[in-house]
Amino acid sequence: MEIIDRFTSLKLGRVRYSLTGESSRNLVVLMHGLTTPKEIFDDLTEVLVSKNFQVLAFDFYGRGLSDHIQPIESEKVYVDQAIELIEKFIPFQSDRNIHLLGYSAGGSIASMVAVEIENLVSSLTLVASTGLPYSPTSPALFDMLETVYSNGEINEELKKSVEELIFNEFQLIKNPDTREKLIDLIVERGFWNHDTIQTVRGHLKATGGYLGDSSIDHIFEKIGYLNIPTFILSGEKDNWVNPEAGRKMNSMITSSKILEFEGISHWAFLQEPEIYSEKIIDFLVST
Repeated sequence: MEIIDRFTSLKLGRVRYSLTGESSRNLVVLMHGLTTPKEIFDDLTEVLVSKNFQVLAFDFYGRGLSDHIQPIESEKVYVDQAIELIEKFIPFQSDRNIHLLGYSAGGSIASMVAVEIENLVSSLTLVASTGLPYSPTSPALFDMLETVYSNGEINEELKKSVEELIFNEFQLIKNPDTREKLIDLIVERGFWNHDTIQTVRGHLKATGGYLGDSSIDHIFEKIGYLNIPTFILSGEKDNWVNPEAGRKMNSMITSSKILEFEGISHWAFLQEPEIYSEKIIDFLVST
């Protein structure tokens, strides 16, 4: 099976996407994390397609090969991007089940999308999801972002530290082909260029750490009120999003269930792909 990348123009820019698998009543929309492109979902896409799901994956603005846009004032820019892309290829009047899956920063975005298109969503899956007050644990990442903001230049020493951090965590990825592909994309091909760094910084700033006015607790509560079946997956050894966040989301989303894996890091479904794929598919089929 081949995942074919294509490009389309949305309101704010050109977006890279793939629509894989035969047309099916069940469409799974995948939303990646803060510092990764859509390739992070390639293995999961193959498994989902083998189970007769059609899969839409795409790069958020400023990541992968989608256009960079500045400034990023709110995560809603990504919510609108996802909805516009879904609407463009999957007419809302068609009789289809739309399943949303968000990983890390994509989890909070997928949650907001679910509320926006509530009547069309059959399920929501959140993997190591952000959305509650948190702070990523890499001082090197924050230092580099602030350096770029203050003087317009990338601190190469800090950039190397961030790439080494990502490289080391990629060693947890079980599939060697996926591991090498992501290392090549993110480390070798200069993923951390000036524009991407500014985008990541803007994205982090836009969340405000999910404190005060930027809190999205009401989103999680509304998902439960709307009775959208939700599956929360988290890893006990997650160093980027505290696993306690998943437990709190589960308590707020009355229509959710949670599965916490022992010894699993933030890279979750890449570290134990067979287990994650099996659990995700079982949930999707059940909905």
